[in-house]
Amino acid sequence: MTPSPSTPLPEANAVYLHWHQAAQGQAGDRSQAQDKQALESGYALIWRSWIAQLQGGRASLPPSSAPDAKAWHQATAEDVARFLQIRPGQRAHHQPERQISEVTRRRYWRLLDRIYDHALLQGWVASNPVQAVHRPAPEQATGHVLPQTLWTALPRHFPGSDDLQSARDHAVLHLLYELALAPEEVRALTMEALRGADQAPLAEADTPCFVQLQGLRAAQNRCLELPARSQAALAAWLRFRRRSGSPADAQAPLFESRKGGPLTIRALFHIASKTIALAHQACAGHARPLPLARMGPQVLRNTAIVQWLRAGVAPTEVIQRIGVEQVRALAHLQHCIDAEQPIRWS
Repeated sequence: MTPSPSTPLPEANAVYLHWHQAAQGQAGDRSQAQDKQALESGYALIWRSWIAQLQGGRASLPPSSAPDAKAWHQATAEDVARFLQIRPGQRAHHQPERQISEVTRRRYWRLLDRIYDHALLQGWVASNPVQAVHRPAPEQATGHVLPQTLWTALPRHFPGSDDLQSARDHAVLHLLYELALAPEEVRALTMEALRGADQAPLAEADTPCFVQLQGLRAAQNRCLELPARSQAALAAWLRFRRRSGSPADAQAPLFESRKGGPLTIRALFHIASKTIALAHQACAGHARPLPLARMGPQVLRNTAIVQWLRAGVAPTEVIQRIGVEQVRALAHLQHCIDAEQPIRWS
């Protein structure tokens, strides 16, 4: 895959940023803060893992320092297949005890395909190596949800808003529980995402009333009204955040990790799983044992969606709330609904 010698080739991070900007429909110069945020996203983590493999598994080394290392534009279909292969000892970085899933492999394939398609359009490569690799077949997945008793009890086990970290975790959990935000959306939120009563950017004295979501797909770009409890939780978090001296500029992460920067996937998983475990333990004396298959932020999103559907919210409205394009995206939750009320998914 050798491009024309006259074509200037950007380095790997620049390729990712150029694709990210195009995917979001952005034009013009980007600030350093925007680029930093983009390079800390979950998609960027996948891209860096891919580049690390091409460099012999050592992302910190320049390509010339590792034997048999390749630059991003030299990748072949064999490299892609190797990256997508589930290898012994390979683990999900946010759940080290679990291997990566078929869903994860499909996400890796899709991301690499999009970036190399973009590079092909720019004339940086002569072909897309991902297209030579068969896309991992979708499994007949069913989404995991929490039992109703556990879901109802869960808010009683949210941390209080008595200190910086507790206030942060309290606000995060409310966004997952009440708005069914995707885990990556929570991590990507910036200060400018919060809006006042008129949906204008939030002034320091204002109470957050709306949250503006941005994504790579049109459906992901939406403005959601915050329920009263989420408003209060976010207001409390903002007070602690200001006292801590965290950056207040528009592009600063809304939820910071202890080391600065946006929450890591591992931290977000810990926030959700710790709270679910506490609620599950408190329900241990329930007449019937409560099953618990998953404990991460995605199970909170799934359960919130199921709660809406059971309450009679139309699937077409649900997909607008959660930022997906088609009703069939809810099909993995159909098994949670049919017993109570059949739903037309198309």
